[in-house]
Amino acid sequence: MGALDGRTALVTGGGRGLGAAIAQELSDRGAHVGVLARSAPEVRQVAASVGGTALVADVADADRLASVLQGFGEADIVVANAGVVWPLGPFADVDLQEWEAALNINVVGAVRVVRAYLPGMLQRRWGRVVTVSSGAAKAPGMPSANAYSSSKAALDMFTLHLAREVDGTGVTANAVRPGVVDTEMQTFMRSHSRDRVGAEFHDRFHGLHERGELLSAQDSARFVVDVVTSDSNGTVTDIRDAR
Repeated sequence: MGALDGRTALVTGGGRGLGAAIAQELSDRGAHVGVLARSAPEVRQVAASVGGTALVADVADADRLASVLQGFGEADIVVANAGVVWPLGPFADVDLQEWEAALNINVVGAVRVVRAYLPGMLQRRWGRVVTVSSGAAKAPGMPSANAYSSSKAALDMFTLHLAREVDGTGVTANAVRPGVVDTEMQTFMRSHSRDRVGAEFHDRFHGLHERGELLSAQDSARFVVDVVTSDSNGTVTDIRDAR
């Protein structure tokens, strides 16, 4: 018997990297998993590997997302993992439309998914909301990543505020900071020149990669799902504090 037998989970950004690993870990612990992301081939591959349901949608596309979630049905667990790190560079130089788009994905997209499933969780008096945050949410944020840092800080506050509202209902809301994970996002970040992102950003992430200090998606996924299976409410848990 798994800890999540009989539960239904939804993972956004589940087509690859950390999201795919979270979907696998949830499945391993007994949950039926809806795997949601934009890329149909990736989503279908992950869903097939975990025995779950493929859900193709962009969390920034409100109409398409609502239709896909309605077709999936109720979920007991939401792991809001979808996110982008772009645009990178000094705020004065980045494209403002890209900045706005990043907030729409990283914050509003998560809020849309949580809002879709929260009423059912409250009615059933059981539910788990876990938002995937980042150390970038802590002041002063991650250099050259204004949109990402701002969005993760906003997501933390959304989660903590929600936790206060649902306290004692059987529903919990927690944020997790899974560490610097060896995914395609890290590859994208390292692809930017020092001139574009600055020496601090460039040297930090190249250094972590070169020293072999990036975390595996599987290790971080276990950490995330441990929070799902706990009874904690209103926490922001950093994997670095647990190692």
